[in-house]
Amino acid sequence: MDYPSGLPALLRSRKRPGPPRRVWFFRQHFFLEEECIRACRKLGLEVREWDLGAGWDAASFSSFLSGLLEFQPDFLFCINHIGFDKEGRITEFLRNSEIPAAVWYVDNPDFIIKAFPGNVSPWVHLFVWDKHYLKDLEAMGFSRVAYLPLATDPQLFRPYRTPPSWKFGELPAAFVGSSWTQRVRQQLARFQGEPERLALIEAAARQFMASPAYKAEEDLAALFPGFSSLPLQEQIDLEAAALWRASQQHRVESIAALTQTGLQVYGDEAWQEFLPDPRAYGGRIGYNRELPAFYQCVDVNLNVTSLQMKDGLNQRVFDAPAAGGFLLTDFKESLLDLFKEQEVACFHDPEEARAKLQYFMGRPEERRAVTARARERVLAQHTVAHRMQTVLEKLSAAFF
Repeated sequence: MDYPSGLPALLRSRKRPGPPRRVWFFRQHFFLEEECIRACRKLGLEVREWDLGAGWDAASFSSFLSGLLEFQPDFLFCINHIGFDKEGRITEFLRNSEIPAAVWYVDNPDFIIKAFPGNVSPWVHLFVWDKHYLKDLEAMGFSRVAYLPLATDPQLFRPYRTPPSWKFGELPAAFVGSSWTQRVRQQLARFQGEPERLALIEAAARQFMASPAYKAEEDLAALFPGFSSLPLQEQIDLEAAALWRASQQHRVESIAALTQTGLQVYGDEAWQEFLPDPRAYGGRIGYNRELPAFYQCVDVNLNVTSLQMKDGLNQRVFDAPAAGGFLLTDFKESLLDLFKEQEVACFHDPEEARAKLQYFMGRPEERRAVTARARERVLAQHTVAHRMQTVLEKLSAAFF
């Protein structure tokens, strides 16, 4: 991906003073992209969407450069470093052109960027949804890193005046989410024909489930003394496989045990393989079109968080109350950073999950009170527009 030597200087000469007003948005139809684009426009930004498609080649890079010259963005934005090449050529070009980039990580950044140091740059400002990854990113060499938790889009997640129980029924308790079967299969497929590695992953996953550690690499290193001497990408692949296998086991075991209370499970068809009674599986629920209404039709919506965020908060924590649904969630310290105790209902272990599920199913007034307080907090402080406003403030302080 070569570019004219004088192009960065030309772009530097055209920089506008003042706060950022134009954003170049790298996208690949990934989680949260549409919500961030709407939020940017709500904040008055002019957005140029750039869909990378199959990846970079000479034609796409030429089109990218032409677009930058024509649009003259004040900064670039993406989720999870989408749009950046492994070698760091885009990062290099932005650095030479003095165009800042904002990257919001909503997945483990180690698995995405750790093996590609060419993407480290003072002109890249990272934001991460789980504060425990801040030190790791700084250790990689990123000088601008900030905590930015997830949030909801109230344009999507809002209460219906009359919940559509005619469509979903009235359910005492439900969980909506992935069994992660497809993701785990993709991770394990890299080690097919390597039974020793697959056994190592299984053992590390089981150990990581009970570990207070934030990374599975510690369990892998304990089980396999040669782990740290492996090539970095191989270490990352093993850790990713162990983490997602652990997350799957944790979620499946937690959810399956609670179906005895009447909990219904919605998500991918693979759930039927894991539930003691296949009748507890209710089918798929569409995130954008169905989930906001579904949350209102359930007395108790359950949340079991991925182990890649042992202290982070996922979308349900914000989406469910925004839609007017009551949520019972596994406890994370970050809950009390963003909510007050009377705004959330949580559990610490499987026994408490069962007890509280049964408790709240019989207390509609208490559910409504918690949900109302949580929704007020979310709309006041935890929308995607709030998060994008934080991004703009951080970029303005650093670059403008």
